[in-house]
Amino acid sequence: MPLLTELSFLLNGQTAHVLRGAPFQLTKLTASCDFDPAMASWLAEQRALRTALFCGQFVTGTALALEALPALHRVSASPLILACVVPGRPVREVELCLVHPWLLNKEVLQTTIQIVSYSKGPLHSLQIISHLTESAETVLAALEVIPSGLTSLANLALHAVSGSVTNELLAGLPPILAQFAGLKSLMLLSKNRYDALHDYAITRALAAAWHTHCASLECVSLPNATYVRNPKYGWVTLKDLERILVEREQALLQRERDVREREAALGEEQRMLEARERKLEEQIRELKVELVGGGAGEGSSAVA
Repeated sequence: MPLLTELSFLLNGQTAHVLRGAPFQLTKLTASCDFDPAMASWLAEQRALRTALFCGQFVTGTALALEALPALHRVSASPLILACVVPGRPVREVELCLVHPWLLNKEVLQTTIQIVSYSKGPLHSLQIISHLTESAETVLAALEVIPSGLTSLANLALHAVSGSVTNELLAGLPPILAQFAGLKSLMLLSKNRYDALHDYAITRALAAAWHTHCASLECVSLPNATYVRNPKYGWVTLKDLERILVEREQALLQRERDVREREAALGEEQRMLEARERKLEEQIRELKVELVGGGAGEGSSAVA
C-alpha cells in the first residue's frame, strides 16, 4: 500500500518495529503501540506526517531525531510523549491526555506547558482531556499556569471524562481567563450530565460574564450550546444565529418582492401616463386639424 496516507495502528505493546521500512508516507497516524525506540526510528521515516495521535505508553529512554517529523502540525499524547515530539517542531495544536486522575495538578501541568511552549508553531490550540476527581482548588491551581506559559494561545478546551465540573470550578475561571491576551475560543465538556456544566440556568450567562474578563473571547462551547459573540446581537447560540440569518434572508426576500411589486406598479403607472400623453397628442392634432380646416373655409367665403 505505497499510496496510504492515513493509518490507525491499534496493536498494543512494543509492536512498532513491524512498520519500519513501510513504503507509504502518512499524513495522519493513530497508534496505540508503545512509544519505544522502534517507533521513534520509524517516525523518522515519516516526513509528511501532520497529525499524530499517540495512545500507547512511553518507554523510558526513547528519543526522537531532531530532524524527524518536520511537518507535524497536531499531536495528541501523554506528557512524556509530548516532551519527545513537540519541542522544535511546527506543532500548532496539542491534545494533552492525562489518563490518571492525579496528573491534573499544578506541578505536572506547569512542566507540560513549558515543554509544549517550545513548539515552533507557535502553539495556538490546547485541549486537556482528564479526570476531574481532584478538588476545584487543585484543578484551578493547575489551569492558572497555562496563560503565563502559552501567551499566543487562541483556543483552550477542557474535557472531563469523569468527575464533575462544579460551581466552584466555574466561579474560579474568570481570574484565569483575564490573564489571556488573545484567547478567542473556550470549550468545556463533561460526561457527567448532572454537574453544573449541564445546568442551563447557570451556563446561559457564562459566555457574557467571561467576556467581561477576557475581551478577546469570541466563542464559548458548552455541552448544551455553543455561544458566539455577534457585534450587533451580543452573545447568541448557533441556533439563535441560524434563526437570525433565516429571518434576515426572509426579510431580504420580502424586500426584493416589494421592490419588484413597486417597480411593476411604477411601470403600470408609466404605461398609463404614456397612454394619456398619446391620447392628448391625438386630441391636440385633431383640434389643430379642425382649427386649420375652419380657418380655410372662412377665407374662401371672404374672397368670393
